[in-house]
Amino acid sequence: MNASTEEANPARRGRLPGHVERVGLFGGSFDPIHLGHLILAEAAMADLELDRIIFIPAGISPFKTSSPPSVSKESRLAMLREAISSESRFSVDERELHRDGPSYTIDTVRELLGDHPGVRFIYLIGADNLKDLSKWHEIEELKNLVDFAVLDRGNAVELASCDFPVVRRRIDLSSTEIRDRLSKGLSIRFMVPEGVYDFLMTHYPHHSSLYGNS
Repeated sequence: MNASTEEANPARRGRLPGHVERVGLFGGSFDPIHLGHLILAEAAMADLELDRIIFIPAGISPFKTSSPPSVSKESRLAMLREAISSESRFSVDERELHRDGPSYTIDTVRELLGDHPGVRFIYLIGADNLKDLSKWHEIEELKNLVDFAVLDRGNAVELASCDFPVVRRRIDLSSTEIRDRLSKGLSIRFMVPEGVYDFLMTHYPHHSSLYGNS
């Protein structure tokens, strides 16, 4: 499923006339995507009353130019599609993977607003990224175009004065930990969706070397 094949008929979604579709935008490296991402996405659907979520894998994050993703764009995209394949309310937009240079959220949002007129976008940002939000490219304009909501895995300590809605779930899991375990040849089974696990084991049978330099 991708952005071009998303269901666009409000009647088939059971929405009332005049309903403004609320769509979450979930950006990230997803290197790799894991169950924590999906738990928070599902929680955001409920807590923020979203109609659907678009996952946006980054090409190169402006804050990670010196440490780009460890696996190819194609592999990250394939794992992301595997991870969300059973949830019709989740889709993938791959436009940032096809850009040269760093991926700026403001560019993506402007394009999405042109593709989806009348939609209200809620950008989902991890609590660990909140401290750098003021450094985002054209952040003031971005705040005019989307609403922000924070995804907290239960380890954030500076959200008391946060101006955005916060989605909280206690999740002790991260892509960093998964990469570290893979680099040591340890199991990540039950930490990632089954399809993602199968993909890694099939396409990277010597997975201990996949993230060996992480």
